[in-house]
Amino acid sequence: MTDNLNQSHLDRRRFVKSMAAAGSVGLFAGCVGSDPEESEDGGVFVIATTDEVETFDPRQNQLAWYSSAAHYLFDSLLLQSPDGSEFEPHLAVDHPEEIDETTYVVEIRDDVEFHDDWGQLTAEDVEYSINWVLDPDNASPNQSNVAYIDEAEATGEFEVTLHLEYPSGLMDRSLAHMNAAPIVCKEAAEEMGDEEFGQNPVGSGPFKLENHDPSSSVELVANADYFLGEPILEGLEYRIIPEAEVGYVNLAQGDLHQSGVTEELLGEAEEDDDIDTYQLSNMDFQGFILNSLEGPFTDVRAREAVHHLIDYDEVLDAAAGSLAGRNWGHMPQETVDAWDFPADEWEENYYPEQDHDRAVELFEEAGVGTDFEVDLVMTAGEANEGRSLVLQNEFEEVGIDCDIREISTGDWLEALNQADYDITTYGWGGNDDPDGYYYHMFRDLQNDEGGMDDDVVGHSSIGYLYEGSRERGDDDVLEDLDRLDDLVREAQATVAQEERREYYVEAAEIVLSLYPVIGVYSAESVTGVHTNVQNYEPSEFGEQEAFNHWQEASIDE
Repeated sequence: MTDNLNQSHLDRRRFVKSMAAAGSVGLFAGCVGSDPEESEDGGVFVIATTDEVETFDPRQNQLAWYSSAAHYLFDSLLLQSPDGSEFEPHLAVDHPEEIDETTYVVEIRDDVEFHDDWGQLTAEDVEYSINWVLDPDNASPNQSNVAYIDEAEATGEFEVTLHLEYPSGLMDRSLAHMNAAPIVCKEAAEEMGDEEFGQNPVGSGPFKLENHDPSSSVELVANADYFLGEPILEGLEYRIIPEAEVGYVNLAQGDLHQSGVTEELLGEAEEDDDIDTYQLSNMDFQGFILNSLEGPFTDVRAREAVHHLIDYDEVLDAAAGSLAGRNWGHMPQETVDAWDFPADEWEENYYPEQDHDRAVELFEEAGVGTDFEVDLVMTAGEANEGRSLVLQNEFEEVGIDCDIREISTGDWLEALNQADYDITTYGWGGNDDPDGYYYHMFRDLQNDEGGMDDDVVGHSSIGYLYEGSRERGDDDVLEDLDRLDDLVREAQATVAQEERREYYVEAAEIVLSLYPVIGVYSAESVTGVHTNVQNYEPSEFGEQEAFNHWQEASIDE
């Protein structure tokens, strides 16, 4: 499976080359299993993060930073290399063995123990974890990421058979990531129940949860019984610091080992002999969602008008300055380049030059005029505030009142679920595949097995286009959306890259022509790491990166 994936799923050499041009890091140092007596001190690796964690259960998590941090608490069957080029066996002894195109057998290691004496990890835990995510009654946000699996079956004490609904070019990727197939302790999860397990997680990773102080910190302690050996680090601490500038000050003062660095502080960080800086592509999408279900933007002409209001480069600059690049077709430049997507054509057809007169004409044609108010919802953060203020100003330039409403992350998630906004800031992390957090989010959730949770209005990621079009009886739009749904699902079930590329080109043009999302930028971030952190280099694919098959971090005080 891995050989076929590397040949047909993505031109890896081309992708790695494009990542290098974007400022990716070089070779990865360190080795697992080094003798602590011959290496650096242990210490606690202290990291700044911006958001409070809602749940530690990776099966229910929706926060990007915890998707990476969860790899320290839990393990996956495979693990992606720091340069993104390969997927290595992790809990699995080897890569999945193909029996036929929809049946794979995975042999599980027999030397893995769960935290705190919860016992040995076996095939039953793998079966339970994957099937729990697949069960629509559990309403896992990860369900769509493993929808290609019909069932995981424990066919031996340390053997799992994956029965697929259809072949998938994304199988190795999903088996490596916390946002798809994290392995949890079945006994603990069933005994505790969902809510308690979310606050007292039991995994098998190199660290385990020691303490959680909401709005302040998350503390992890080393797992002495980890199957790859006990980490040199004594622990990890995530300090919740919403403002990047504050995090950097703590880093410069020696109170943190790692923090984000803003564009304004980059020069200072590069001159500080105690800080190493790494500029990395976030492989993400950042922009705005327009509510297509209700409010002033239900008509496609009103949504197109908003695209005429803005200067894309001005919004990008206000949000991230030089630490960002334009995105095309809801994908970052690196993915567009690696797949040779027609970005120039998309720019010409769907990313108009700023033209306020044309915007007003379109608002008039849509029947809303300019006598309406816009509720723009955002979460805290300099990037969100910067882009929101620019958009607010553009509305007011044409006589439209726009109110910016800053809310907490939890309230924002609730607003997304309930369509309680006109426009909202939005972003998601992705990877080198168009499906990775991009196009799989544009499918019609009504066609997912089990439907949607009763507490969720509909499909926030595409502005409720499906739900709104059905309510209004917009048959022409629904025909396009039905085709979009088919394309996304067919692409997921196709292994050959060229075939998948054609599906995504057509899908992109459907989404872009309906204007439900303003694609502003894809970020590059700078992370600062104190020089007393040894054998550690961050990565675009940094999951469990302080302790894995390729490198092991330590603190030299």
